[in-house]
Amino acid sequence: MHKFHENPYLTEINSTVTIAFTENDQNYVQIVDNIFYPRGGGQKGDKGTLTINDTNYNVIDTIKDPYNEDGVLLITAEKIPEDTKGRAVFCKLNWEFRYKQMKLHTSAHLHHCLLEKTTGKSFPFPKVSDIQDGFVFNRYENDEITPELVEKTNETFRETVSLGAEVKTYPDSEKKGFRWWECLGYKIPCGGTHIKNISEIGVVKIEYNQKKGTPTINIKLE
Repeated sequence: MHKFHENPYLTEINSTVTIAFTENDQNYVQIVDNIFYPRGGGQKGDKGTLTINDTNYNVIDTIKDPYNEDGVLLITAEKIPEDTKGRAVFCKLNWEFRYKQMKLHTSAHLHHCLLEKTTGKSFPFPKVSDIQDGFVFNRYENDEITPELVEKTNETFRETVSLGAEVKTYPDSEKKGFRWWECLGYKIPCGGTHIKNISEIGVVKIEYNQKKGTPTINIKLE
């Protein structure tokens, strides 16, 4: 299990470089114990810094290793010498960036669950759920999601967040690499990082818009 799944609140760690290389003008590095989440499922890849031999390298993105389903590659702004393999590295996450991602990711799941609670029935998951800079959106292919329904759900969302509830994330007991998000009795398949309690979401601004018959719900952190 990756460190970002074991403890998504872990922001610093001492690790070891396994490989460093440049390909197509992009600098990559892989480390043994990894706290950086690779982009996927609508969540952006983590950022931060690596310190090797008193030299700092800026992590500008994190991706999944295309040649190893369990691997993660960090993308750095600066080239890391290839001879750093096996050397100690101090890893520090950009916590402000990660924490926003966690709150937004949880907000998207929670809003969908409360849509179902408001109507008393299940809805297909959003066609697209994506995190942008400071906001997340759920885009549906469902004409039942109206402005009136969203407004009722928004009221429930704010009240529910103020009361708080535990968020659980865990691996599937049978399917390797498959994970679940669970809160308030709802379960959603998700391998991202999330906050421990929905009370951490705080105040948000939620807007409904529709384009070409496609309803979209934007949730922005205030």
